[in-house]
Amino acid sequence: MSRIRLFVPALTLLAASALHRLHAQQLPLAPGVEKLCSIEFDKDERRPARVEDQALPCLEQAAKKLRDTPGIKLVLVGVAHPLYDHAEKENGLERMHEDPTGLDVRFSDVAAYRTVNTKAYLTQFLQADPARIIPTTDEYTLARRVIVYTVPGDADFNHNYTKTTPINESKCTIKPCPILTEDVLTPQPRGKIVAASPTAKAH
Repeated sequence: MSRIRLFVPALTLLAASALHRLHAQQLPLAPGVEKLCSIEFDKDERRPARVEDQALPCLEQAAKKLRDTPGIKLVLVGVAHPLYDHAEKENGLERMHEDPTGLDVRFSDVAAYRTVNTKAYLTQFLQADPARIIPTTDEYTLARRVIVYTVPGDADFNHNYTKTTPINESKCTIKPCPILTEDVLTPQPRGKIVAASPTAKAH
């Protein structure tokens, strides 16, 4: 019965999102905005917001773009999918506080965690400047990914050029800072991704 209750609203959301994307695709990106790459979150069912190993090429491309182009910032757009990301876990539905482990993420937080986890990897392991990376979400797009855009350097928390929703980080790095009384998210831990050897063969 619970699956039926989830399925009907999900279909309604799918239809609404399809109409939104139909109109959005007709609109060009704002001047100075470029889609750089995207990161998929479709392999780790237990930790739906964990930055996966196959994200490394996009992460390295994004970090290099920041280093090579001082006059830009990055906007990370996290998205989720109600049919594939939703897990009916008792704690996930009822929990009042964020999940630091990544093992029990509420669906409403999945897209946001994907973005803050991506930013955390860029800053922790690839030495990207956190003040130049704006984490956001887009509730009108259905997927399991983070999309990386380059935007002009004057982008900030209030104007990110992509018209997506900024995320309140636990450690404010984007000025002006968000309202401190609102919910904030802390990145979930993960280790450094070990690049696959170019001579390694799939088995």
